[in-house]
Formats: sequence, C-alpha cells, structure tokens
Amino acid sequence: MTPPADSPPPLPELPALPDRVDPEALRDLDDAALDGVLTAVRAAERETVAAMSPWSRQLKELQTRAAEVATEQRRRERAAHIAQRKAVREQASSGEMPTLEAALSEATAVAEPDTPLTALRAFLATGGEVGFGFASRPGSIGFTDGRRQQAATTYGEARRLWAEGWEPGAPGVPGVRVHLAGTRVERVVPVDGVVVERSRTVTG
Repeated sequence: MTPPADSPPPLPELPALPDRVDPEALRDLDDAALDGVLTAVRAAERETVAAMSPWSRQLKELQTRAAEVATEQRRRERAAHIAQRKAVREQASSGEMPTLEAALSEATAVAEPDTPLTALRAFLATGGEVGFGFASRPGSIGFTDGRRQQAATTYGEARRLWAEGWEPGAPGVPGVRVHLAGTRVERVVPVDGVVVERSRTVTG
C-alpha cells in the first residue's frame, strides 16, 4: 500500500548493538582490544543518536500540537468561567439567586431540608463558584450563639439554627467560611456575600 503523498517519510530503525563483552572477559583483553570494544560502543552510540533525530523531531512536533489543543481548551474554559461569573452577578442582582441570608431566612426554601450542603450550589455574589466549609472538610457551615458552636451539614440544619437566632461564624468571627471550587483557597464572607442556586426539585 502506497502511503499518501503528504505523509512523513518512514522513520529509520535503530542500528544494531555491537556484541556485548562480559565484564569478566574485559579483564583478559589487552589495551588495544579494550580500546576496540569502546570504539565500537561509541560508534553505535553516535549512530543511535543520529537515528533518533527524526524521532525526537516528531516527538517535539506532537508535544507542540498537544500544547496548541490545550491552549484552545483553556480558552474555552476561561470564556465559560467569565460567562458563568457574569450570569451569577446578573441572577444575584435580579433575585433569581437569593443570598445565603435570604435562603436561610425566607419562608420559601431553595432546596429540600435534607439536602447536603455539598449539593447546594453556591457562588460569591461577585461570581465564582464556592463550596461551604474548609477545603479539606467541605460541606458545613459553622454557627455560633456567641459562646457555643454548631456545624450544619444540611440545608435544613442551617435553616433551623438560623431560625433559633444563631449566626454563621465563630464567637467573635462572623461570616461564612467558603473555599473556591476546585481549589484550597478559603475565605470568610458575610452571609449576603454568597448566593445560592434554587433546586428544581424542591417541593412546597
């Protein structure tokens, strides 16, 4: 079968290795014979380097093409991230995505009470998805009554603690600890600095 006209030429095969001389046998060779063995090895090494050159060029070309594809993937990911942040800001300003404060206090729930906080999608009001809690221990919101602390791990628990007058945060440190999705970057933000997505399956 004849290869296409634009296909690259076939890559050369590696040269054959010279016969190996056992280390014990090397001791029995005189200096001239030992130099001869080394000369044969060095010659095969040079031939191998020359034969590998097309392979190295092809490998570099493949790596370059992969980098080009990765660049386009990053461009799409970044464009999608920018679009998501814009959508979050628009939904937050329109009320489609209530703040965490509203989600905890309003009569209309945004999710079922048993919804884990890991399943409740949340965003900074300025855009950017976040998860509740520490990056190493995600899925909880800490509440305090000024002295004690409790951690809510479901939406219902968080609403109950809020209804009982507890505030998100720790004694003397108000706010909700969140981490940027997919990272270990953490911050503490006010309850109106986070918006949540309404569940489409919530009833009542």
